Amino acid sequence: MLRTILLATLAASVGLAEPSHNSLTDAEKLQGWQLLFDGSTSTGWEGFQDTPFPASSWAIEDGTIRTLSDNSGGDIVTVSQFENFELTFDWKLVKGGNSGVKYLVQKAWAGPGYRPHLSPDAKRRSMLRATGPEYQLLDDDNLNRRRRGWEYSSCGSLYLLYKPVADKPVRPAGEWNTSRIVVRGTHGEHWLNGAKILEYEFNSPEMFARVEQTKFKRVPGFGFKGPGHIALTHHNHPVWYRNIKVRALQGPRVSDFLPGRLFDPEGLIPPPPQLPQPGDPTTSDARPSH
Repeated sequence: MLRTILLATLAASVGLAEPSHNSLTDAEKLQGWQLLFDGSTSTGWEGFQDTPFPASSWAIEDGTIRTLSDNSGGDIVTVSQFENFELTFDWKLVKGGNSGVKYLVQKAWAGPGYRPHLSPDAKRRSMLRATGPEYQLLDDDNLNRRRRGWEYSSCGSLYLLYKPVADKPVRPAGEWNTSRIVVRGTHGEHWLNGAKILEYEFNSPEMFARVEQTKFKRVPGFGFKGPGHIALTHHNHPVWYRNIKVRALQGPRVSDFLPGRLFDPEGLIPPPPQLPQPGDPTTSDARPSH
């Protein structure tokens, strides 16, 4: 009898020790953390391009936010924008799964696959896909390692631009992982299960050179740092998210002059605004355009 009581007490204490998901501790609140997902509603999220939350493509289920098989609703983005921040989130993929978390997303940016001559329906679908720097989430067992540069699309990469370290501590498909993104000024970092796996600099010659080698060269301004939204991508694979938390960081604003933020849906990209020239009496008090 005593043994039974002891076992029951131990089981109860283990249960109490389990972490509470989609909540903040008192310490986290003092550190400025905020929940981006409350575990039961889509509050704070919407479809891309100010469309309603796409309930046909995303669902709130068992304390997670997850994709559904119908991808017609596209990606979802935060209502709020962030510039200097730390973001953490738990995620889980199925075997062969593919997803990603994009950040500093500009609603003015169309996807690299957008073309002015596309049909109206194809344009609509294209404009529901967010574009921005992406923390790639992938079952790496599905990668073709014989393909040159495969590491740049592997799990944890800054998609197509920077590869993660070779010994990253990723857990297999079906298990929960915890990722972290840090952006302060022009500096960015990707973390996975407690380990830093890559870092980079926005607005740098190296970043722009890498962008020119990818499809993102068709997105004017890609590689510049500016405030933007956080997006969860729908890549036609089941993926689950929970414990999505963010906190603002102190850091320099580098978005006062950001070429290429405006996008004309007819396919015409306006040139970046011109900075006032020294000695020009008509612009001596001017400020760069946003």
